[in-house]
Amino acid sequence: MLVETEASYIEAVTRTVQWLLVHDAGLREDGLAVDRSTVREWKLIGSWNDDWDLSDAMYRWLMAAPGATTTQRRRSALPASAAARMDLEGLRAAAGERAARTWEEVRGVFEEIYNGSSVAVERYGVTARVHEEHGLAETEHILASEELFHALGTLGIKKIAIVTGRSLVDWRAVAKRMPLPPSVAVATMEDGRKPDPAPLLKVVGELRPRAFFAVGDTRADLELVRRWNATDEGLRVPGTAVMLCPAEDEPAYRDLGATLFIRSLAELPALLRRASSPPAIP
Repeated sequence: MLVETEASYIEAVTRTVQWLLVHDAGLREDGLAVDRSTVREWKLIGSWNDDWDLSDAMYRWLMAAPGATTTQRRRSALPASAAARMDLEGLRAAAGERAARTWEEVRGVFEEIYNGSSVAVERYGVTARVHEEHGLAETEHILASEELFHALGTLGIKKIAIVTGRSLVDWRAVAKRMPLPPSVAVATMEDGRKPDPAPLLKVVGELRPRAFFAVGDTRADLELVRRWNATDEGLRVPGTAVMLCPAEDEPAYRDLGATLFIRSLAELPALLRRASSPPAIP
């Protein structure tokens, strides 16, 4: 949400699945097996916030289908809307031994594509297979600006937290490019994976707000707030979700209980100005 990841994380999922089908499973490449819109559909329908898990799930989804080419697999596979509602264990069982690569190997391919092979080997100890010189992470555009944090400050919002699905090492790399306040609280993948409320417990414990707004752009972000509010901590320190999404996704999020929406981070200060009590934004 603080970084434009359409051409990095989402694209890395599509390329990871494509590489595994073509270079590992030996399918003939005659088109994309998974496009970006399908990745977004999975994230909207299911709790697929972790792109390592999502890459593994989509790989197994398509390996369970018949077909000698990438488009044949896509056309013959279980509909994406149904597969997205399955869990990883169910998708693994459906593919069985036809999906020979382990989760760790799928993660390795993803990291080579996302970070580049040399970075992936150094950070995660993967065995290089893709040999990608430049990773898609280099294309990421930072959305958070000094103007945004200044505007929040003028509203009296001084406590800022980041709850990210990135690993700590990846977060540190991208955080260097962000104009973050010095007192920002951060929870990464190692502190708990969304929608587990554990990372929220970490940052709320550090900042001790009376309540907070949580800005997110996936179903897992919305579910994170819902689960938090159902805990004893959430009853004492309630959270309100703000969904950053295109207009076409808003009805689906409304059905899941969301009530506040923005189309860009630039709209956030105005939204919070209209809200009654915005003391913090984990």
